[in-house]
Amino acid sequence: MGQGKWSKALVHLRPSKIDGIGCFADIAIKSGEFVRVWDTDDSKWVPLKEAHASRYRNLYKRFGIRSSGGYWAPVDFLRMSAGWYMNHSTSPNLQSDDGEVTYFALEDIPVGEELTIDYRRMDEEFDNLSRDVVIGKKRPFRKLS
Repeated sequence: MGQGKWSKALVHLRPSKIDGIGCFADIAIKSGEFVRVWDTDDSKWVPLKEAHASRYRNLYKRFGIRSSGGYWAPVDFLRMSAGWYMNHSTSPNLQSDDGEVTYFALEDIPVGEELTIDYRRMDEEFDNLSRDVVIGKKRPFRKLS
């Protein structure tokens, strides 16, 4: 992981022009700063068979990060970290430094701009835009210098 500093921004939810609800920061974020959008204890692994048999199957498909054999999903759909609401962009302003829950700003982000990620980078094998579509090639993650 890079040696960037942590932003003091607090992420909050509000209506998004992209889709439904989105994540926004209360202060400007500088390029390279890490942004706290997840509670690291707010995800669990749910095997595919269990997820698809669950009464929450539509929530797993909507919010879960599809991966080989199942989904990474919120521990409790009633108490989800703001990060679960980040919308997709093909030109995101945040990216994971570790392929998991640590995100850093790819550019300066002014107050009021929506925080976005590229769903296609959430798993090397599955396209999380389509949720269950297997993709054929790996996409490299940009590392923070």
